[in-house]
Amino acid sequence: MPLAGPSNFQCNSDQKSNMRLAAIILLIVTPVLLFANEDLASKVVRIPLNQNEPAVIKLGTHGITTLEFPGKIEALDGYGFSASPAPDGPDLFQISYTKGTNFLSLKATREGVEGNLTVVFDGKVYSLLCREVPDPSFVVIFENGFGKKVSDPHALLAKNKQVSPARLLGFLDKVKAFPTLKVSAPEIFQTMDVMEPNSKSSLDGLEVTLRRAIRDDSLDAVGFEVELVNTARKDFLYDPESFGVRVGNEVYPQAISDAGGVVPVGKTQTAFFVVTGTADGDRNDLAVTNKFDIVMRQITGERNPNQKVSPEWQEPPGTIPTPQTGCQEPALPAAENGSTPSRLRTVADEKLRKSHRRRGNPSSSPKEDRSSKLPDRDRKDKQVALDHE
Repeated sequence: MPLAGPSNFQCNSDQKSNMRLAAIILLIVTPVLLFANEDLASKVVRIPLNQNEPAVIKLGTHGITTLEFPGKIEALDGYGFSASPAPDGPDLFQISYTKGTNFLSLKATREGVEGNLTVVFDGKVYSLLCREVPDPSFVVIFENGFGKKVSDPHALLAKNKQVSPARLLGFLDKVKAFPTLKVSAPEIFQTMDVMEPNSKSSLDGLEVTLRRAIRDDSLDAVGFEVELVNTARKDFLYDPESFGVRVGNEVYPQAISDAGGVVPVGKTQTAFFVVTGTADGDRNDLAVTNKFDIVMRQITGERNPNQKVSPEWQEPPGTIPTPQTGCQEPALPAAENGSTPSRLRTVADEKLRKSHRRRGNPSSSPKEDRSSKLPDRDRKDKQVALDHE
């Protein structure tokens, strides 16, 4: 058997060194690859649609960022956005958008630029703050509020649970008593948002002032206090259940209200109402900082003087039918010939015969002495006359 020479030992040593080197390289590269995968996952961002604050979009200069919306984009508006920006020109971002689609792509033209883009979707306006950064996003997906995933089913049921009328009525009472409660029990409003915009509007001689808006997020409800001043020459009539607010293109009708329905000439009245949720049962998430336009329905219809009114329901003026003591029963209806109808006469005769049988009085003979039917006083006078004879 041949002995192993130095060359064989050198070959085995080289193989072991190569294996150790490969293992070291594998240990170094694997975390890098894992980190790269995690970093790539962060390049796809999901953002809920929110009108209350702008969404920050991270853009780069060497690649595009695509924005996806839940539906068709209706309009775009912004300064410094161009489909074909000129080199070293004033444009800040390059935009690519095809009308009728639900997505668009953006790219920064140079480092450090920043600008806002307005997107109109589903009749609502959303603001995007576009900013050039070293680590831009690749895809930004916008989701509706009701499209968010809720891991806890009980939280989902609690979110969509309808507010009971009793809780709404209690909230309305707090809105009405706010000036007193904020002094005597201020802790009631610690979790509520309060705003006093004092914004004014008018409707056919009625001045409407929004005095106060209070939001209770646990109810997803906003309570309103409005002041109504009638400056016209006639009473202002309105439907007390027609109040609502308009925010942009969206109208939120009242859920409960406390209003009189009429404002006399030269008078001032206060009305209160509460809006909660939306028409399709979702949350409205209305902030008290919104610009609210008061909505109400005026009643302008008047009765036509030529319109005939049926006498069946028209009551005589100044009379109210009430039972009275000692009043006589109405007379029986008479027939056309002046006599009592035969059916009524038969019933009366039957009652008369039954009355005689109950009292035990025998039927009187036609030849009975008429003196027996005289009153007691006449019979006494007749007896005195016979004694004198």
